[in-house]
Amino acid sequence: MKVFKWFVIMVALLVALAACSGDTETDSDPDDTDDGEEVVHGELVPEVRIFSSLPEANQVNYEAARMIEAEWEALGISVDNRPTEFNTLVSILYGDDQDYDAYTIGWGGRIDRIDPDMFIHSIFHSDNANPGGNNTTGFMNPEYDAIADAQRGEMDPDARQALVHEAQEMLAYEAPLLTLYSRLLVHAYNNERFTNMTIMAGEGIFNEWMPVWAEPLDEDDKWLRIGSQFDLDTINPVGANSTYEWRNLRLIYDKLVRLSPEAEPQPAAAESWEVVDDTTIDVKIRPGMVFHDGEPVTAEDVKFSYDLFMEWEVGYFLSFLRPIDSVELVDEDTVRFNLESPYAPLVNVTLAQIPILPKHIWDGVIEEEGLSHPDEFANEGAIGSGPFNVDQWRRGEELRVSRNDDFYEDVQIDGFIYRIFAQPEAVMTALETGDIDVNAEQFIPAHITRANEISHLNTLEAGDIGYQYLSFNMRKPPFDDLAFRQAIAHTVDYELILEAHLQGYGILGGAGLVISPENEFWYNPNVDRPQYDPERAREILREAGYTWDDDGRLRFPAN
Repeated sequence: MKVFKWFVIMVALLVALAACSGDTETDSDPDDTDDGEEVVHGELVPEVRIFSSLPEANQVNYEAARMIEAEWEALGISVDNRPTEFNTLVSILYGDDQDYDAYTIGWGGRIDRIDPDMFIHSIFHSDNANPGGNNTTGFMNPEYDAIADAQRGEMDPDARQALVHEAQEMLAYEAPLLTLYSRLLVHAYNNERFTNMTIMAGEGIFNEWMPVWAEPLDEDDKWLRIGSQFDLDTINPVGANSTYEWRNLRLIYDKLVRLSPEAEPQPAAAESWEVVDDTTIDVKIRPGMVFHDGEPVTAEDVKFSYDLFMEWEVGYFLSFLRPIDSVELVDEDTVRFNLESPYAPLVNVTLAQIPILPKHIWDGVIEEEGLSHPDEFANEGAIGSGPFNVDQWRRGEELRVSRNDDFYEDVQIDGFIYRIFAQPEAVMTALETGDIDVNAEQFIPAHITRANEISHLNTLEAGDIGYQYLSFNMRKPPFDDLAFRQAIAHTVDYELILEAHLQGYGILGGAGLVISPENEFWYNPNVDRPQYDPERAREILREAGYTWDDDGRLRFPAN
């Protein structure tokens, strides 16, 4: 009997265990909450690749990405952090594959970006989300598009300001990118060799006026040597995608308009312009200009240039060209821009950016060279009509340009040499030894004090209207989910980045902070910015239905 009783007990236990085992298999991955309710998990949030900066190129972005990696791992997200060379990163972001998850990079604060159109329209409008466009995050929102379109067509400054403020509020809510910080731009120059060195808000010292206005003090050596840690990927203006390339190209290729250090439009290749009506602007070309090869610059060259950039939909300028319906020749000296609708930034943004190409070189180059796109053109001579001619470009080493004696403004230096260094420390050392005369990029904080202690260096500083940021590919999960983006906006320690890595030389970041406080008229000070709060991030995810499994890994909502 005892054996039979124990046999019955063992059978009962086995049945109970089998039943429990069967209950587990009925749910893909259940868990229990603190109040005893069963939790059903969704799919595992996939590994996220962050393309970040190399430490020698941008130490702050590199460290910020490491901080973000640690925070996301603690949140239960597997992260593959890939520090990447700058030009390689740009090619990934603008490439056809759009194969990236998240990335850190920056938008330079060029003077034409004091007008908000670049930061409000070009970077976030859905029209620019295709490969090659500036909307690399893939943000697509019809309501936002309507606001972005309305601000560029609003001619009344106060009414336009209200629309720009509304756009900033929407970006802060949608969080397509998180501004990590804006830097204070601090540069130095050799006061024994040069004077009258112009610095500009948003651009620092390597702006388009400094090499033109710089006054050499050494009569035996009038060459300006500029040090940078950023190489150039091209000197083809149709293929250039970075601020570092355009800082040089705009001194080689002329434009119709240049903005003064006070951001006022100044005649350049345009002698004058006339607003005929809200959708018609006539531009009179400055007489007597020639390209670097001696051929005259004509109104036909201007029309050809704009037509080429529009026909091939060059992504870097696409947003600023779309408002143009057509460009026509009124007479041999006058070009007419016919707009599809009123476009407030035409003069300050579009006419101040599009380079004038020599038609006699570029016309038919696709067919002659057997190319599929003009950005493939080697353009080794880089013939423009700007203040400087290209003498030599050695990728990874230097770009050497000499003064264009036929330029319509008096340039006192013989030319400048843009030298590439491996890291900021090498640039600082070259300033100390006199091997270079000025640093193209702003100092890292450790070098500001050092530069102030060197007698032959004068330091200058200006506020930035650009920003460094973390952004996402919203075309794919998990970044296509609003709640996820809002949550991770609380995983960035903005104050630590500013205080520890910038030593206070900058501006605090936040979600959607795309107009700098330095750009006072357009900046919206009333937008709520996320604070670093990992617990709040978890709370937002939990409220949205995300869960964590037994290993602490983040899971999508089950439904």
